[in-house]
Amino acid sequence: MDDSSTGYYQSNGFSDGNLGSKLQKIKQPRKKILVLGFWNDTPVGDDSIGLFAAEELKRGLSLGRKVVFPDEKIATAVTRDFVDGDRVQASQLVREGKRVGVNTIVIGRISKIVYRQNREEVGILREAETAVAVDVEMKVFDANTGREVHAAKRSGASVSTAHIVFDEDALSSKASRNEIAKDAIADAVRKMIDEVNLAMEKMDWQGRVAKLVGNKVYVNAGRASGLIAGDILKVMSPGEEIVDPITKSYLGRSEGMLKGTLEVSEFIGKDTSMATIHTGGNFQEGDIVRLY
Repeated sequence: MDDSSTGYYQSNGFSDGNLGSKLQKIKQPRKKILVLGFWNDTPVGDDSIGLFAAEELKRGLSLGRKVVFPDEKIATAVTRDFVDGDRVQASQLVREGKRVGVNTIVIGRISKIVYRQNREEVGILREAETAVAVDVEMKVFDANTGREVHAAKRSGASVSTAHIVFDEDALSSKASRNEIAKDAIADAVRKMIDEVNLAMEKMDWQGRVAKLVGNKVYVNAGRASGLIAGDILKVMSPGEEIVDPITKSYLGRSEGMLKGTLEVSEFIGKDTSMATIHTGGNFQEGDIVRLY
């Protein structure tokens, strides 16, 4: 046989390297993500449209089945809580990420809303065309390090036509303006969904040790996150916060030390697993776990 010919496995795309890459992608657990209510930084409308923007992003991300969202009862913070002037408080985002147990945090801001209306002024029954344009900004952060991994600004627009009688005006109330703006906001947010997914793919999955009981270790990720019985997890210390000594600004977190490994054995509740110690020891609550 001619050794230079392409073998069966290579010709079908199943070389060892290719297969290993595919298996690595298949076994990656779902990442936990916190989408904060967007900040409506405009004089138009109210905070409800910022919350709507966040829910639209969550809805779009959930369709890909690659993410897990934290319990809404504990995830109540909004973008405005973490912004001071033009600066995002990364250290506070890290603390919030640790509190709710997520890998990724998305914040957002609605920076512009513009309404325009054209209508026929003759007759009792008139036709009015209302157009809305918005600018929406988004930033994606690694919740473990506070590092910004992606930023985007997208515009959205919506046009609606309605019949009005006398002086009835679709823009006459705040509630009406909010409802009209939501279509344009949804248009802008839809353009960001793929970007968030790509940003998350560049980050390693990780969970945390939630509790230790004897030689049993409970991890804050389970079936919902995509772990399977027999998965081997490496355990690492959380690392240290790095702060600029002059400005006192948060710069990130150092890589932790490897402590050992765990083997996933059982699942508890919706998204918790129990693991047994495989190697190493001296594990503590809050330690980082990653796929081996």
